[in-house]
Amino acid sequence: MDFKILGPIEVRAHHGKPIALGRRKQRLLLAALLLNAGKAIPSRRMLDWLWGERAPANAESNLYTYISALRRVLGSPSRIEAGSNGYVLRVAAGEVDVTLFEELAAQGHRALSEGRNDVALERLTRALGLWRAEAVLEGLTLPAPLRGETARLERLRATVVDASLEARLALGQHGEVLADLEALTRGDPLNERRMAQLMLALYRSGCRADALAVYQAARETLAAELGIDPGPDLVVMHRRILADDPTLAPPRAVPARRGFAPAELPLDSAAFTGRVSEVSRLEAALTSGDSGALVISAITGAAGIGKSALAVHVARQVADRFPDGRLYVNLHGSTPDVAPLNPADVLARLSRSLGEESAPPADVDEAAARFRSLTDGRRLLLLLDNACDAAQVRPLLPASPTCRVLITARRMLTSLDAVAHLRLGVMAEDETFTLLSRLIGQERVAADQPAAHTIARLCGGLPLAIRIAAARLIARPGLSLRAFAGRLSVEDRRLSELQADDRAVRACFMMSYRGLDAEEARMFRLLSLLGGSDISVTVAAALAGRSEEQAADLLDRLADVQLLEAREPGRYRMHDLLRLFARERGRHEETEDDQARAVRRALHSYLVIARAAGDPPDRRTERSAEFGVQILRRPEMSPELSPPVPHGSTTRWPA
Repeated sequence: MDFKILGPIEVRAHHGKPIALGRRKQRLLLAALLLNAGKAIPSRRMLDWLWGERAPANAESNLYTYISALRRVLGSPSRIEAGSNGYVLRVAAGEVDVTLFEELAAQGHRALSEGRNDVALERLTRALGLWRAEAVLEGLTLPAPLRGETARLERLRATVVDASLEARLALGQHGEVLADLEALTRGDPLNERRMAQLMLALYRSGCRADALAVYQAARETLAAELGIDPGPDLVVMHRRILADDPTLAPPRAVPARRGFAPAELPLDSAAFTGRVSEVSRLEAALTSGDSGALVISAITGAAGIGKSALAVHVARQVADRFPDGRLYVNLHGSTPDVAPLNPADVLARLSRSLGEESAPPADVDEAAARFRSLTDGRRLLLLLDNACDAAQVRPLLPASPTCRVLITARRMLTSLDAVAHLRLGVMAEDETFTLLSRLIGQERVAADQPAAHTIARLCGGLPLAIRIAAARLIARPGLSLRAFAGRLSVEDRRLSELQADDRAVRACFMMSYRGLDAEEARMFRLLSLLGGSDISVTVAAALAGRSEEQAADLLDRLADVQLLEAREPGRYRMHDLLRLFARERGRHEETEDDQARAVRRALHSYLVIARAAGDPPDRRTERSAEFGVQILRRPEMSPELSPPVPHGSTTRWPA
């Protein structure tokens, strides 16, 4: 929600629709809670604010009624919590205009003191833009204790106005501010700082006599109204103008830089479906209050699982919480036929997006330091899509807690500090069915729902596969769902059917496969021979002719790169489409004899496991150890257990 009190009180829901706040005392109560957001307010104090000494007998009951009404209009979950110390209004970072105003004001004043006048002007101008009237909670009569807080905010606004005028003068914009200064000094003829600024603007505009006349008028007004002489600001400015001090010469006019609020997020998918819990979790992380540390969320998962679509959807949902900009970079960590981006090149691009015009440093560390300076204090969202590894990402991270970072990658970036990891799994079959319906149209799906369900099932919950299947069907309006489902049902043709234009399931898998070493690739290929059942470390060791320790290490490494799913300790499963891809690679890179021997070893391990099932635990362990030694010594053992594997066979070996 957006809570606004810099002007008339106003609350808007996330979609922008204003919320009716009810009667005056109800609005006054909400105003009091907003001025004390996050703090517990005793009910006794609330009663004093609402009624003072003339509280009616039923005042406490009325207070509860107002609180209940506010809870209803603000929606669920309840924003107003009751505790032992009183009532607390819970708001997220950036939801209240006052909080954002104070943050921007502080950033602007700090930038001005550091000589970063363009940054200061941008922050201060945005801070003033949050005010919709001259007074806080305009139109609402407040009790005396609350008026002190509103007066403080109005004084802060005045300092922001003065600081913004100073920044504009420092940037050579004296001609643009002259009219504003004349109007402001007429309204407040005792403000010596603004009088000095007006004198400077007139002098730089070639009106030296007018500047000196302003000083004389100010001197007379101060003497008549307050009986005092002008202060240092005016006296020093008067002397410098009389002496034609060369340092008063106007600087070269520098227009305010553009691009401070980049909006680089890709288009959200209109057909985005499901992922409700994942969206909620990521939104909560990205909009959480200021913890004093940078918030980083990383989405990991297999190729085609929908990481980028989820990240873009979530980023779009929370975009309005990041008024300083939304940055996006595809790092091409796993893009077919495209090399991963170099961090130095990415930093140069990000700096340009933030308005940096000077040439970027060649050194990565120096460029990263400049990027951290550019992002300091800004409310920015950075989406790093398709990351290769932690080394590529690390230099790209801002350091300011006001920023939020969202990363997508196939492997978990565990060496990055303080990252909240979300491992994305396949979509449920009903979600993939809904996605297919949205992509190709409800009418076409309704004409043959069983075939549509078959297509959704054969795509294995992989959003990329569903989108490619939909693209094939859209391109061929005369192709029936039943016919296309029949094509997908043939396992040896399924991957070939799941490619359209520049997108293909096979190509996405190939990027992960190419990153494997020889032993990992061999294990990946051989696992496809066991069908779609769960795979134990023992059976995998037998299949590959390796020790269980070696096999466990290989399986974990395959799981790390999302080519295998770790189901529970010691057991793994391969996605159906990955299994078909692994089988394809096996046909190209393994001989028929090698595959046959691997299957015989695996089947022998199943037999040993079955025979040992009735043994005592100590004997079961002993038998497994004996089998491991035999496998390493006799890779040709027990050929009678299985027939030879025909080339191209789709047989699923028994588990």
